[in-house]
Amino acid sequence: MELFNESLTELFFSVTPVARTLLIILFAFGEGLPIVGSFLPGGTIALLVGSLSGNSFISPWLAIHLIALGSLAGDLVGFFAGMKLKNVRSIKKILESEKHIKKWDLFDRHAAIVIIFGKILPVIRSTPALFAGARNMNIGKYICYVLIGSYIWAIGGIFGGKYITKVLGGYSVAIIIGAGVLIGLITLISSRKKKNSS
Repeated sequence: MELFNESLTELFFSVTPVARTLLIILFAFGEGLPIVGSFLPGGTIALLVGSLSGNSFISPWLAIHLIALGSLAGDLVGFFAGMKLKNVRSIKKILESEKHIKKWDLFDRHAAIVIIFGKILPVIRSTPALFAGARNMNIGKYICYVLIGSYIWAIGGIFGGKYITKVLGGYSVAIIIGAGVLIGLITLISSRKKKNSS
């Protein structure tokens, strides 16, 4: 196990600092995209970068800013997609249907909570962007809420990864990657089961 962990760590450190920065931004951006973000192990990436930051992989605070801003960029794609999709007939029907009015009112009243804490929850973290865009939410408020949620998520992931490394030592990288793959598989299997049952 230790050999596997060392090989993984060497692999990550063989990537140039510029490539590391771009990969972190890319994963955070993908995590913020609607639908795609539900399956990407964004939390795992933050934990992994946090666990490697103790070995000078990247500055923890730089990684936090890269993750938060990359995630914001992905969320903005979802926000603008929601604004465009609201005019599609099937979506318009859902948005204007009387049976959904109470749910939309609830979303409008508690948008801050849904957007901020939605970032922390796997699977649903990228969906509020579509809803906020479709509901014509003020973009300034939306960006503010997403940044708060993204920074909470990034700080928790980076410093959580550092803590995991302190507790687990040399096995942390392999365990974090294994857990991320396992969570991704469980998410994929459960979404397929739901699709097959409906």
